[in-house]
Amino acid sequence: MQLASLLALSLAALAVHACPGEEHGHGHDHVHAHERRAYPKEPLTPPSSPLVWGDVNVIHTTDSHGWLLGHQKTSFPEPNYSGDLGDFSSFVTHMKQLALEKDVDLLLVDSGDLTTTNRYMFDLPYDIMAIGNHELYVYANTYDMYTNFAPSLNGRYLSSNVNITVTDARGNNVSVPVGDRFAKFTTRK
Repeated sequence: MQLASLLALSLAALAVHACPGEEHGHGHDHVHAHERRAYPKEPLTPPSSPLVWGDVNVIHTTDSHGWLLGHQKTSFPEPNYSGDLGDFSSFVTHMKQLALEKDVDLLLVDSGDLTTTNRYMFDLPYDIMAIGNHELYVYANTYDMYTNFAPSLNGRYLSSNVNITVTDARGNNVSVPVGDRFAKFTTRK
């Protein structure tokens, strides 16, 4: 135990010695500004009644476009009701825990427009995701969804009426679904 403490203290001392203030041999071409998080300026109106849980409950997202920070508009309701991806992840975690405690199902569903999505979306426990119109405007985006995104969701990326034309192994152009036409799965309950 003492050896581990001594080792940790030695490493900390080396780290401090290695970074003595601003004397580290390279300039700063950028500024790091620390800003207070945008919490509601006015108190939020509390719910008028408790959340009613059913046997099957759904959290639905759409049009995230890979935005990590949520909407940054100053017009109502964004200043009061916008959250970032971390806020949403925390919300989903807490709601999933509440669903377990209440012994009900809670599905997380997204209905598309992820063309500029980020890898953090894969960390969220989505049950089903669907293609959106923004995935269809540019062939390269649709092809990326077909070759990379859809396969990573193991049958949970739906595009029931959307095909893409690709070249098959024999060099022929074929029309195939971007994702799966449907998904069957069993909920926890």
